[in-house]
Amino acid sequence: MAPARLKLCVVGAGAIGTALAVRLASGGHEVAVLARGARQTFIATHGLTLRDGDRDFAFRPALADLADLSPYDLVIVAVKAGALPARLAPAMRPDALLMPAINGLPWWYALGERAPLGDRPLAAVDPDGALLPLFAPQRLIGCVVYSRVTMLGSGHVIVSGRQELQLGAVGGAPPLATLATQFSDAGIAVRVEPDIRRAVWRKLIRNAATNVVTALTGATLEQLGHDAETIRLVTDIALEVSNLAARVGRAVDPEIDELLAVLRSAGPFATSMLQDVRHGREPELGAIAQAPLELAELVGQPMPTLRAVATLLRLHVRAR
Repeated sequence: MAPARLKLCVVGAGAIGTALAVRLASGGHEVAVLARGARQTFIATHGLTLRDGDRDFAFRPALADLADLSPYDLVIVAVKAGALPARLAPAMRPDALLMPAINGLPWWYALGERAPLGDRPLAAVDPDGALLPLFAPQRLIGCVVYSRVTMLGSGHVIVSGRQELQLGAVGGAPPLATLATQFSDAGIAVRVEPDIRRAVWRKLIRNAATNVVTALTGATLEQLGHDAETIRLVTDIALEVSNLAARVGRAVDPEIDELLAVLRSAGPFATSMLQDVRHGREPELGAIAQAPLELAELVGQPMPTLRAVATLLRLHVRAR
């Protein structure tokens, strides 16, 4: 028997949110989108469009109301604003699931976690410690996104590489197998992770090593992979993040050779942080650089290379 149709809301209609919303709608699920400002107006007029490989998709979604998210069984957050879940919580049903599809160390990371965090919030992603009490771990689905998507000025989203979600329980036992089937049937590759926090570290190693450097230099992934001195810098950051993961009990292989192979074959792809800088948006430094640096200070783990590059990028953004 096929799993029941999902009734869900995707919060944020940037590149990732659009790709998820359009694909899930094409799979027969009931999808609404929560967007703001000019993007909301654009969607109301033109809908959403996506090119994935040689296939084109178009979808005109219902527009959700932030004041009332009670119709939805699942809310997927695909925006960077860490404070947004605080506004979502009172609008959602108490039994609805929340899936933050975000990069870096997520605000929920400390929920039910052993030392050194022990339910202590990370100020870089939860400045007032307000998010952790809002959702019981049982309502949260950890999500790590591997996706090469770009939004053009026209609002059209193009998928140019690997698309995969890694899902895992933050606490409790959410229906991961059912969700994996529903997403897979809609053309979204899914892998269920037994330890979602370890999966977070695997992705963070790549994000920290590449996003921060590309945003600072303006280089594409391909350019990083073909410059010997930059490769050394990328490698140093990857090893620093890997050592921090091991220090907090989530040892992962940094897979340096695989990372460099990905860079060399990536083509002229701009990372999400580079895209942000190019368009005058605030890059995602909090979750990708500042949160791991905050955790490193807590456990006494030196991370000089990431700290230096993140400091320069922060100054670069302010100067612009």
